Amino acid sequence: MFRTEIIDYFDSSNQSVVARVPESGSAAIQYGAQLVVQQNQAAVFYRDGRAMDQFGPGKHTLTTGNLPLIGRILSAPFERSPFQAQVYFVGMQTFMDQRWGTRQPIMVRDPDFGVVRLRGFGKFSYRVVDASLLINTLVGTQGKLTTVEIIDFLRDNIVSGISEVLATSNIPLLDMPAKMSQLSAVARVKLGDQFTQLGLELTQLLINSISPPEEVQRVIDSRAGMASIGNLREYNIDQQAKDQSAKAPSEKPSTLGFDTSSVPIPRGERSPKDTLMQVAAKSGSEVQKIGEDFILTVKVGSLRRQQVHVSFSQRDDSGYPITQIWSGCGIVSPSNAMALLRSNKMLLYGAFALQTRPDGSDLLVIQANLLTETLESMELSRCISAIAFQADQIEDQISGGKDDM
Repeated sequence: MFRTEIIDYFDSSNQSVVARVPESGSAAIQYGAQLVVQQNQAAVFYRDGRAMDQFGPGKHTLTTGNLPLIGRILSAPFERSPFQAQVYFVGMQTFMDQRWGTRQPIMVRDPDFGVVRLRGFGKFSYRVVDASLLINTLVGTQGKLTTVEIIDFLRDNIVSGISEVLATSNIPLLDMPAKMSQLSAVARVKLGDQFTQLGLELTQLLINSISPPEEVQRVIDSRAGMASIGNLREYNIDQQAKDQSAKAPSEKPSTLGFDTSSVPIPRGERSPKDTLMQVAAKSGSEVQKIGEDFILTVKVGSLRRQQVHVSFSQRDDSGYPITQIWSGCGIVSPSNAMALLRSNKMLLYGAFALQTRPDGSDLLVIQANLLTETLESMELSRCISAIAFQADQIEDQISGGKDDM
């Protein structure tokens, strides 16, 4: 054991939930020693298996006057008697963007697919509201002595609570993407009481993604593909009718008896932007315009979405206008270069490239370039769908199935 005159702990990372001084054993704390507590910290004296006196930010001189629960120990049997104790410094700030994920699949009974195994990922934020209660429960009862142990314990609780919410929600798998906010709110209420019992407040809980196993995803993609074939047939019939209408001789409105403003624009007179809007409308993709570029939110499955960027402002080396289509799929890393090169030969559209972000960093993307002058809606639709699907698959491989939103 050792005797200490100054007790403090400085958290340079601002991510420490709890730190013990000394790290092991206990210290002989002298009467009159100085206790220094930083901002967003609380210091808790721990002795004989329970938390005793607690101090907030500031510099404190340890005397019988400000240590009422252990004052008798300090003053007996002689005035300057040391006492054996540990001091826990607890971070009182809000801990943001803590990630959680299911290590094992969650078994859920689905009306469409039967019993399926789901994986989920998301984020949560929390803060300490009662440092003494936290120490008494997690340190005294659970034996969690470090920040890593405490965060792992909280993650396990969150995964357990969310697993129960998903298993009892009775929400079909195909409807879950539209119910993410509802599921997150239910899980937060359910887990809030558990956090309160630990001296914590669960300030935020988000479910970012719910993924079925590959065999179920293949069934979903197959269904979506069949639906796409049906839509494609309807599109071809509609396109043929428009082409015939465009080639037919013009008639006066009074002769036909309908408003000629509804006659479709001939293919040769449609602008590239009109073609893009037609493709987006047919696929049900959301479109956002930023400057001269467009961002489409494309469905790549019933549970997943991918953003695809389309730009009409680029030209090739010969000066011809090109339509540039790309979607981000991860952070550039030398460690995955060989794997990406092997994947490159299997891409249906486009190739791996780099796009520079506003902050100057590079983003790995899959990109395809089409000649704008010969741009057809069918080709554009296929290219956008392929780029979105491929980027989503590569992003999933690079991140290991984790959502880094």
